[in-house]
Amino acid sequence: MTTAPGVAGARGHRQDIPEPVPVSLAVTASDVLTEEGAQAYLRNAPAVTVVPWGQWETAQIALVLAHEVTARTLERVQDVSRESGGAGLPVLLVVDDIDERHLVRALEHGVVGVLLRHEVGYEDVLRAARGALRGESPMPFSLVRALVERLRSLQSSAHPRTSRLSAREVTVLRLLAEGLSTAEVAARLNYSERTIKNVLHHVITRFKLRNRTQAVAYAIRSGAL
Repeated sequence: MTTAPGVAGARGHRQDIPEPVPVSLAVTASDVLTEEGAQAYLRNAPAVTVVPWGQWETAQIALVLAHEVTARTLERVQDVSRESGGAGLPVLLVVDDIDERHLVRALEHGVVGVLLRHEVGYEDVLRAARGALRGESPMPFSLVRALVERLRSLQSSAHPRTSRLSAREVTVLRLLAEGLSTAEVAARLNYSERTIKNVLHHVITRFKLRNRTQAVAYAIRSGAL
């Protein structure tokens, strides 16, 4: 593996720039021009491999770009889970806008992150994709709040459930639902960030969830938040 070029630092020393983590993407879009443009850009990005849509065995994450979230958009998301044999291939959705109802459905069908097109460029999309592979749930705060309110509305109209979360887990998930990062939650609770990540990992593993967004959703639907 080649070394990334350095940059001049203080007192003339050179500092190594970390190489980007390799990522393999399957890309589709709601129109041909957007799809071809996205694929062309991503093929030329460092450490990025673009594989044909449907070749799930070589893809690490699926990227779906759409102007408007329609039933067809959600079908493409469902196709990933169904056609990949239920392997849980994560899906990153990049859209102009999305309402609360479609957001909940998208997350239920394997979407691990949602980005708004007017807020991001392709570099942001790649950072989000790599973050999603580390278990993150890239999503702007406005959508997090919309998701929380939607799930609370659904939970209030359903039969109450019994939460199987500990008091510490509930506290961590409540702060995440408010939009705090894991580092901010750690500072607020006077824990290390590793402890917060371990709490999240235990919740996600115990209830067979995909990521922290689904963990927050579980806490809301179980009546804990």
